[in-house]
Amino acid sequence: MERYRSNDARSTLVLVAGDVLIALLAFAAAFSIRIWVPLPFTLSLLPPERASLLHPSLTVVLATQVPLLYLFGLYDRRQLLRRSGRVSAPAAAAVVQVLIVAAAYFFRRDAFFPRSVLVLFVPLNVAGVVLLRVLVLRRLVGAGRALRIALVGTPRDVADFQTMLRATDPQSRHWQVVTTASVDALDDGGRLAAADDVDEVILVAAESWKDALLGRLLFDGSTLARPRVAVVPTVYDLLVGRLSSLQVADVPLIEVLKDPGDGVAWAVKAALDYVLALLLGVVLAPICLLAMLGIVLTSPGPVLYRQQRVGRRGRTFTIWKLRTMRVDAEADSGPTLADEDDARVIPIGRLLRAARIDEIPQLWNVLNGSMSLVGPRPERPEFALVYQREIPGYGERLLVKPGLTGLAQVRGDYHTPPAYKLKYDLAYIYNYSLLLDLRVLVETVKVLVSRRGV
Repeated sequence: MERYRSNDARSTLVLVAGDVLIALLAFAAAFSIRIWVPLPFTLSLLPPERASLLHPSLTVVLATQVPLLYLFGLYDRRQLLRRSGRVSAPAAAAVVQVLIVAAAYFFRRDAFFPRSVLVLFVPLNVAGVVLLRVLVLRRLVGAGRALRIALVGTPRDVADFQTMLRATDPQSRHWQVVTTASVDALDDGGRLAAADDVDEVILVAAESWKDALLGRLLFDGSTLARPRVAVVPTVYDLLVGRLSSLQVADVPLIEVLKDPGDGVAWAVKAALDYVLALLLGVVLAPICLLAMLGIVLTSPGPVLYRQQRVGRRGRTFTIWKLRTMRVDAEADSGPTLADEDDARVIPIGRLLRAARIDEIPQLWNVLNGSMSLVGPRPERPEFALVYQREIPGYGERLLVKPGLTGLAQVRGDYHTPPAYKLKYDLAYIYNYSLLLDLRVLVETVKVLVSRRGV
């Protein structure tokens, strides 16, 4: 596994350094072509002395190359292994890059704007970025070899985990289960980890008596009256848990249950939610208006859609969205989860859902305090009741405000089961920080432009 991670880290470093070099060479090549080669739709060759005027645009190109490629998923191993988007994603990033350069010159009217150079730069840069990724995938990470894993746990837990893997990756392009072992074979874990044909050993943990006890203490959506719970950690707990300042008789303890909504960080989060929601509302208003017009022209019925969702402390609230399904979508079926190819979606609805434009009206929910920008996604009451009965710990996600986006949305996939999404939600709640919020927001932008996530 160490070898595998080393290859991944090395490939990322090569990609970052190579992308910066490619941007520099593509820009220089584009300028050289304009100096020496007469092109259609140009009046004359570009004088060589104009090179001194290109520094501002080159600076913007170099500064935006890596961040834009990151946002378009071009450092994401899973994204790179997909053939779809290998050219379109770099092309889209290059176009956005040129628009940023143009915007920068808009505020500097006295500067030289090299339109023809930038037009040439786009295909040269895209070609370099694509070629680099083809070489890196072949030379450093075994041409996109799937991660080879060994699963250790009870037969039922291992089978459930494999079912989840097959749902998210039916062709085993990203993960390949090369061996499984029962709990009785845990002693072989070291041998499995060292074997040449295994990159990673995953312990699929079964529920213990601790889980059963915590299940009786977890928040159920109706009361917060519960004691603070801590555990005397084993070495395993210390490796995977967060050691708090609690102690009894010089014994370190890990705090398990607490009210995660308390603290200065959460108060700052609420203030930032309000400010950012206002700014996003202003910036996204034109896009929202265009989407509303598209709905009016393509589907009869109201533009906005409202629905009851479960919020903090189990209280229900009204969520607002742009309507992406026909008006009578649940007339016959009742409350039903949408699927990837849902026939109830109106023509423009697929675009709005893919780009998450239908979620823009939820900024009002952030402004009125019923939602946050980042947090567990709010569920409908009908489904929340089922999940609370069937998934231990589901009520814990009700201790904080639901969010427009969340860790489960940027790390999970469409087929990720609710029980696994809950693990992401709890990881977010009990490891909250403003930096984590920032990471989720940045990864949300990355998901939007790469059309990945849930």
